[in-house]
Amino acid sequence: MAKDKHNANIKKEWTISVLDSDNYGEIERICKALGSQIRLNLIKQLTYKPMTVVELAKLNKVTNSTILFHLDLLTAAGVVESRYLPGIKGKAQVFFTNFTKIAFSRVADEKDRTMFFRQEIPVGDYIDVKGANFGFATSTQSYLFTDSEAYSQPRHEALLLWTPCGKVTYGVDNKFCLGGNTVEEIGFSMEICSETSFYRNDWKSDITFAINGVDIATYTSPGDFGGIRGRLNPDWWANENSQYGTLVNVTVTSTGTAINNTAVSKVNLRDLRLDKDNRLTLTVYNKQGSKHLGGFNIFGRGFGNHEQDIVFTAKYTAAQTENKQKTPIG
Repeated sequence: MAKDKHNANIKKEWTISVLDSDNYGEIERICKALGSQIRLNLIKQLTYKPMTVVELAKLNKVTNSTILFHLDLLTAAGVVESRYLPGIKGKAQVFFTNFTKIAFSRVADEKDRTMFFRQEIPVGDYIDVKGANFGFATSTQSYLFTDSEAYSQPRHEALLLWTPCGKVTYGVDNKFCLGGNTVEEIGFSMEICSETSFYRNDWKSDITFAINGVDIATYTSPGDFGGIRGRLNPDWWANENSQYGTLVNVTVTSTGTAINNTAVSKVNLRDLRLDKDNRLTLTVYNKQGSKHLGGFNIFGRGFGNHEQDIVFTAKYTAAQTENKQKTPIG
């Protein structure tokens, strides 16, 4: 018999996690296949050499149909396979075992340990601001302030934040990257546009994003958008003001950074030292020396066209000791 061909198809060590409900059907089929003395004998016999139905029936002193019944169960479980090989009287169906070891594990499968983190950050929940002038709007009124007054206003009620050339930093929970977890991707999205007096649709602005103080990408906003009312803006918000932005999605992986699925820099996850502190920082600012120092508006839930605050996400593989709860955080 062509023994090397059979060996090429052997699964060798076959480990199945009992923590993954997707495996339950497979586990049931394997347990059923092993739950019979004659089927265990067949596995033992086929381990020594591949055989036909006729050979197995003769060896076990049972009918061909009985052997076929048991082989069907073993095949359904994946522990036995068959091939049609040339024989004396034409091709013969030959059966052989397909494993060297089957193990049931209480460790989650790699795919089952993929976890997702999500945190929504209101635009007024900043931890630091720098710049001469800022403003924000709540659902009922607007406020103007300098960076020295940034914490004396009702900032936690802010639904829109703007500055003509400033810097604002937010804190992000980083427990997803601690405890031996492996981070595959982080990202954030926000509705944003340029900022000037009233509005100007062609007012460009180079808006830089940084994580943990590392610049990851610069987005050039094409304008401070107005003329068409933002669909979520409260009635009291004047038509001559900034009305809406563009929803910008930034992602960082092991290979680099992308904005709206277009690669923009080679800054990757390793550069960011995600676990260096008890939180991450996300900074939005106009970098001095940029071609377009055009400020920015960040639209939160209740302003602009997109019903969301700043949204930070992460995809990671949990360490084997982490609880399997997959409910998003934040």
